[in-house]
Amino acid sequence: MMEIDRMSYIFGSFARRRQSQEVGAAKRRSIEPTQISHDRSKSTPHTSKKPTPTSPRAKSICNFVLEDSKFKCPMCRRLFVEPKVLPCLHTFCLRCLQELEANDYSNWCDDESDESANTSESRKGSGSGGSGYVSDRNNSLHPGCPPTVKRICCPTCGARAEVPHGGVSLFPPNYLLQHRMVLATLNAHNTHLLCDVCTSDVSATARCMDCAISFCDRCEELHLRQKSAAGHEVLSLEEARRKGITKVRRQIMCVQHPELELCLFCSSCYQVICRDCVSASHKGHTCEPVSRAVKAHLTDLRLAADRAKSLAEQSALAANRLHATSKQLEARCAKIQAEVEDFIDKYIRSVEDHRKRLIDQVNQTRNEKLQEIGKCKLGLHKRVREARDVAFFLEELLSDGTDVEVLSFLKPVMRRIDKCGGGKVADVGVEGSLLFLPEEVAQYAQGCCPLYGIVTTQMVAPSNCVINTEALTNLRVGKKTQLTLEMRDRHNKRLDRGGEEISAEIRYRDAGVSRSLLVDIEDLRDGTYSVAFVPDVAGKLVLSVTVKGQPVKDSPFPIIVRTLKPHHGTFHCCSFCSSGGSKEATCGCGGKMPGGYKGCGHGHEGHPGRRHWSCCGNVLEHSECTRSNTHSHYQFTL
Repeated sequence: MMEIDRMSYIFGSFARRRQSQEVGAAKRRSIEPTQISHDRSKSTPHTSKKPTPTSPRAKSICNFVLEDSKFKCPMCRRLFVEPKVLPCLHTFCLRCLQELEANDYSNWCDDESDESANTSESRKGSGSGGSGYVSDRNNSLHPGCPPTVKRICCPTCGARAEVPHGGVSLFPPNYLLQHRMVLATLNAHNTHLLCDVCTSDVSATARCMDCAISFCDRCEELHLRQKSAAGHEVLSLEEARRKGITKVRRQIMCVQHPELELCLFCSSCYQVICRDCVSASHKGHTCEPVSRAVKAHLTDLRLAADRAKSLAEQSALAANRLHATSKQLEARCAKIQAEVEDFIDKYIRSVEDHRKRLIDQVNQTRNEKLQEIGKCKLGLHKRVREARDVAFFLEELLSDGTDVEVLSFLKPVMRRIDKCGGGKVADVGVEGSLLFLPEEVAQYAQGCCPLYGIVTTQMVAPSNCVINTEALTNLRVGKKTQLTLEMRDRHNKRLDRGGEEISAEIRYRDAGVSRSLLVDIEDLRDGTYSVAFVPDVAGKLVLSVTVKGQPVKDSPFPIIVRTLKPHHGTFHCCSFCSSGGSKEATCGCGGKMPGGYKGCGHGHEGHPGRRHWSCCGNVLEHSECTRSNTHSHYQFTL
């Protein structure tokens, strides 16, 4: 049920507050539940006389329920009762806002805790009038103390709204919503309207569409006799409702002075006020009539409306783009998820195959080793029998045979003993005969990703490992030297894997030098290792390389480091340019210019095509001279 008197519908508007203490309220007759009792809309033409505050003409009771959701409060889900507009432009019932203000215990904060408190709009105005959001801060209960600001959170958008010092009731009403609710009530067929002219409760039967006044039969006749009503469209109430009542007299009363209408606009505070508000709280402010002020701000408001529409369209387009992006993201994520699942499935299958292959290798090695051990056992059993036969024969021969008989079997017996003891027993070891290297990459691992872990029977033999010594014959200070160490097993076969423990050390052999040189070792994962170092001083050194703590073949290696041979020429582009055109200048590159020149020239035969040293022809600027200084060459220093 909605009570129209809570809206205080006066002169076609809901601006005046409820007059709940009036004596005439107890004498209002009750209406059936299916009907609506509506008092006079007080829509008579406005005069300059002030309305009497004690008049009961604003009273009405209505049980009509508006079905449109726009007339319902978002909080209580019921029809609006005294709708108030928050600074975020969302509308709620006054009762709902009061409950929100009372229940929100965390809405007290300092004046500097919210950015909205620092805006110019929040600093303006004294809170009087019908459109201000912030009350006068100078009216604090504790002068001299910093004012305390109370804020509530909008249930719709979450924006924090600063509450005026007078409470949420000082938020401006939603006049447009109230006006539309009045029109919807007037057009409802089950609404009982009263005559707006009669002082008693007389039902209205007609309505003047021009004056926006409802009449009873008698007042309708009197209205039609007036000369000012000539040409007015007066229809029966049913006809007016069928045609649609679209006009009511709208008047907005001041919140601070309910008997006065809002008619002035304070440009200093951006508030609509009444005449008493000028002297009360807007002294010295720039005030002008509403009709003149609205003309000045109408263009700005229309531009703001166009801008808001443009922002809404842009936001809608951005939302559509985000929706499309979300769809693309969903599709992309679904595709990536499918790829991940497919990859993991393949990887799991590969790992399972790799596991099966490794176990097969272990079983194969086990069978091979067991077969080898079985063969060795058969050979040993055969040797035991043969040796026992020889021993038994010799015991009988030596105990009962004569010297001739003993000597006659000397050669066959010795040959038989040599045959029994001549064969070597195979040394089948268990420790180190089979290794699992988890850090090595399987050679057959192909496809999605590498697979680690191999099973091998190859055992490295440090004494068979070799290192190339060709790079040790010409060592120079500051020049990097790189060697290759090759791993081999006990059968002198090269290993096809890495993972061995390699260490290398270079020490100086010269007297008085006890320091070592840093050596870099890199596992190439193919059975070879890179050993690199850079000599820092000239002298005699010793290179020691070990595998699993045992030295490799020919280790340690004595090496000699020499200084770089300096260049005795000029790093030039050609002899002609560096010598200033001299025909006697020669160059180590071997090029010669025609015309009697002994040196090289650009584009001529023998020229290397780039800058080079005149002493040896080397094209590297920071290099060692490869020619002896005994030759006579032209030297030119730039």
